[in-house]
Amino acid sequence: MSENTDVSNIATDTVNSAVDNVSKLPASSSAPSDRYVSAPRRLFNREKSVHQLLGGGQVADVLLWRQKHLSAALLIGSTIIWFLLEKSQYKLVPLLSNVLICAIVVLFVWANLASLLNRSGPPVPDLTLSEDAVLSTASVLRVELNKVLEVFQDVALGKDFKLFLKVVALLWIVSTVFSRLNFLTAIWIVIILAHTIPFIYDTYEDVIDEHLLRASDEANKHYKNLDAAVRSKIPRAPAKDKKAL
Repeated sequence: MSENTDVSNIATDTVNSAVDNVSKLPASSSAPSDRYVSAPRRLFNREKSVHQLLGGGQVADVLLWRQKHLSAALLIGSTIIWFLLEKSQYKLVPLLSNVLICAIVVLFVWANLASLLNRSGPPVPDLTLSEDAVLSTASVLRVELNKVLEVFQDVALGKDFKLFLKVVALLWIVSTVFSRLNFLTAIWIVIILAHTIPFIYDTYEDVIDEHLLRASDEANKHYKNLDAAVRSKIPRAPAKDKKAL
């Protein structure tokens, strides 16, 4: 009986010591919230929230899972469509064309039968674009395209070496990833990322900003050291003496 008691005591002590050791690990200890809430800096020095950056409308609500049923339906539906198309080896463009053909035929037959039977026609909404909607969309696209063109202009003129490296790295990653995926899989991956990355960032915004800013500071230090080392090896012409007036 005493042996069983000793064994149970040893087991209890072992479990308690293991729990204590795990609780002392950095990953298991929760970071103090005040440390991140009171952080004076935000990523990219932004002032808007994630919801505002995504437009602040229904699209932002869906991407941030504030309308859970609609977000889950879009995510599950896109996954099912991708899986069925991948398994059946059916192309996306022919599928969309066949769906549109079926819809047009059904609506055409419905409208003609309704006119013969004196019934109401199909509930087709008014398919028109207002001038305000077109102008606002064009204005937003113009602003964003100008930003992209400005970035490419700075890169092409060699004004910012760091920006040049970022653009080249980004384009290389996009080329490498999408060269190994078909168009349908690429769209599905974009949908998955759009439903996960904004939500995770919005949930853990303070912690992510803190760590990303630290990593950015370290990267800037290494970049400055590398830039100084490269510039020091570039030969320069001797400075000319100024002529006395």
